[in-house]
Amino acid sequence: MSKYKGKDLGFLELSTGQDPIVDIVAIHGLDGHREKSWTAEDGTMWLRDLLSHDFPNARILTYGYDADTRSFAQTSTQTIFRHAEAFAEDLSRLRRACPEASRISRPIIFIAHSLGGIVLKRALAHCHNCDFDSPYPLRDIITSTLAVLFFGTPHGGANGIELAEWMRRLVSIYMSTNNTILKELNRDSSTLEEIQALYLQSSDRIDTIFFYEEYPTPIVGGLAKRIVPRHLAIIPGDSKGRVVVLHADHCTIVKYSVHEDENYRKVVDYLHELVNSGPAKIRDNWSRETGYRGIAKGEAVPALQIILPKPLISVSTNYVQRPHIERFLSEKLLPVHPTMHQRRCVIHGLGGGGKTQIASSWIEAHRNRIIVIDASSREQIEADLQTAIRSIGSQYSNSTWKDTVAYLSSQRGWLMLFDNADSPDLELDDYLPNSVHGAVLVTSRNRECMSYAPESHIQVGELTEAEAVDLLHKIANIIPPSFDSSLAIVRELGMWALAITQAGAYIFKSRRIDTYLSTFRRHRDKLMREASLKGRNYKGSTYTAFELSFGQLPPKAQELMRICAFLHYSSIPQSLFKRSTTSGFLAYSFNEDFPPPNSDNAPISHLRDILGSKWDDHSFQELINSISQGSLMNMSIDNDGHVFYSLHPLVQAYIRDPLTPTDHDRYALSAGQLLLGTIRELSNGESNVWHRNLSSHIASLPTKVRLADPAHTLAFRTVYESAGNWNGMQELDDFCYSRFLQIFGPRHLATISSMGNLALTLYNRGQLEEAEKLEREVLELSIELLGQKHPNTVTKMGNLASTLHCRGQLEEAEKLKREVLELRIEILGQKHPDTVWTMGNLAWTLWSRGQLEEAEKLHQEVLELQIEILGQKHPDT
Repeated sequence: MSKYKGKDLGFLELSTGQDPIVDIVAIHGLDGHREKSWTAEDGTMWLRDLLSHDFPNARILTYGYDADTRSFAQTSTQTIFRHAEAFAEDLSRLRRACPEASRISRPIIFIAHSLGGIVLKRALAHCHNCDFDSPYPLRDIITSTLAVLFFGTPHGGANGIELAEWMRRLVSIYMSTNNTILKELNRDSSTLEEIQALYLQSSDRIDTIFFYEEYPTPIVGGLAKRIVPRHLAIIPGDSKGRVVVLHADHCTIVKYSVHEDENYRKVVDYLHELVNSGPAKIRDNWSRETGYRGIAKGEAVPALQIILPKPLISVSTNYVQRPHIERFLSEKLLPVHPTMHQRRCVIHGLGGGGKTQIASSWIEAHRNRIIVIDASSREQIEADLQTAIRSIGSQYSNSTWKDTVAYLSSQRGWLMLFDNADSPDLELDDYLPNSVHGAVLVTSRNRECMSYAPESHIQVGELTEAEAVDLLHKIANIIPPSFDSSLAIVRELGMWALAITQAGAYIFKSRRIDTYLSTFRRHRDKLMREASLKGRNYKGSTYTAFELSFGQLPPKAQELMRICAFLHYSSIPQSLFKRSTTSGFLAYSFNEDFPPPNSDNAPISHLRDILGSKWDDHSFQELINSISQGSLMNMSIDNDGHVFYSLHPLVQAYIRDPLTPTDHDRYALSAGQLLLGTIRELSNGESNVWHRNLSSHIASLPTKVRLADPAHTLAFRTVYESAGNWNGMQELDDFCYSRFLQIFGPRHLATISSMGNLALTLYNRGQLEEAEKLEREVLELSIELLGQKHPNTVTKMGNLASTLHCRGQLEEAEKLKREVLELRIEILGQKHPDTVWTMGNLAWTLWSRGQLEEAEKLHQEVLELQIEILGQKHPDT
């Protein structure tokens, strides 16, 4: 006959305590027992036999509930919520039954093992969610809760594979079968995610300590595994929780035999710290609770120190300090000397950069009388302002948002946080109190909000590498042996806080940092659109944050952004748009055999639809203003007054990723055409600065755009050659040579010239053997087709001579250079710059061969000619 389990359920008082000042309440885990779960092999039940001696003034309770998954006795069909509800009701009833006057407000410290921690979190959330104007017994519990000590509770296992793996491991300890609780915690359940979110809302003033197991636990089949490792044993969104390892497995983590046990001493030390601080903290909790309950009843109560129409966004436990921004906030909002104007500061930047977290962190550290305003709309601002003044007391029950502004104008020491003031149509002036005795802090994606604090605004941009790596490791809950993979990841993500948070969350679940980049590159759009882990203080994904700004842009601005997504993300010259529009976006022909193709008409028409047929400064600036309002584009000015734009690389990726292949090609070709419209041959002596500005943007185009047509490739090659981008040139020269060879054959002058260009590129890339081979072939064909004395032939001869010199074949190099010099003198004359240059080149080879006297003589002659031709102060002289 099966044994009845009822006598082991509910609360058991292990120690009444002498004039108790604290309640210590324990709740066991899956397949646990209110006594046996805490009892060591030698029969020591530490809560009763050890803890009661260390804390004689503590009442110690243990709670039993039916979480048995394998019993042949009555099997419970209770869900987690029902267990939590029963636990909270039983505890409330037990505390109210105590004779002491202080019983209801006595501090509570909870000790929870494994699944018991999940039940406890749900119970505390249930207590927290009771209304202030309802009967108060359950709110008494959350108000009196001082701390929670979690032992091996799987907080991080609140989704997908992690949860399924945890359940598999846990069940393997007990050889158990599924009951209602296990079904509620299966892979597809959202139960743990929901509990996590509810608990985070209710635990703001609760101290938390996470104890996790160091050793694997024996399971079925003679194996052993760590059931709840560190990354699962912590609550990601708990900003104040402490994490402690115990030298035990999942079962022995809550079983101690003697006072001297190292694990027991750790637990006791933390308990002493909590008990000593408990009375003052709980008194403060009750002071607040009494005020809130009075407000709910419509009673007149003293103004609370913190006016909270809604709570300040909690700072993530993974928050990474941004010292330069926080110092700036302190300087502007906490000035050393009195000011004549209201202290204001605006934090602006692209979504996902961490603006709200920075503001909340600074406020937590420096201010405590705050009014938090959701500035997402006028209606929400007015509702929050109205709630703020009505929360002071019943005498303000009919007040409006305007009364709040007037009230604060006569008060001191307040700070208003207008969070997410992103709308370009939003005006804040009406909501700002007229007082120098308070301060205003605004967070916004809209750069125009800078006008509220012209001298006190700061942009939140990329993290530093150190900050980014720190954030990644905190979120992923790992410390890799090498930071190489971490650096590669954060660099790929452009040091963007939210993107790194998402990456860390993915690594947290996969436990593989080494494979993340390859996964990211294959599935970037999917990964950047997935929300982060629950409880990370970030609602939504990186791409969702970008969408909020991009979606507000007018159609032409969106089209311009899609084109810019195919340029390099930084240093986009403003003059690029003006020059190209002025030229009609027409490509220049660098070879008469290859005029611009008719296919250019489509991208030209596309560009004209956006930028117009004629340049209009005002219309263009309106486009840029609409883009910069959402912080999607930044502007900088160099020392010469030239304006440049930049986009975050992830913004470009966000724009490109969802494009169809057809649209991808369309916008890429338009970006290429925009560049082609500005590429022209440089005149003699003209600076190559413009070509250097274009080089990185050409390199960012898809290869198929750079090689779409020989006319385009030749234009891009001209820029690369001028800017000295030899690495990029080989791709272009290979293409041109192969196309010319295909069209004209090997003996055509265009093919020979193209082969010579490729040889020169190989030379400049240090591929000297390949360069020499091509140059000999080019010289042979040039002599045959053009003759020995043709200027092009002489140039090819000189190129080969330079390559031979660099390869150490100095004797042949000298011979060729002498021949080149003779031909230059004959064809161009003694004083032509090319002749002088050739003379200097020969002198260099002679010096290398040790023929110093002749080399010196030639160098002297070169110097005299340069002074005569170029002047004493010319750079070449």
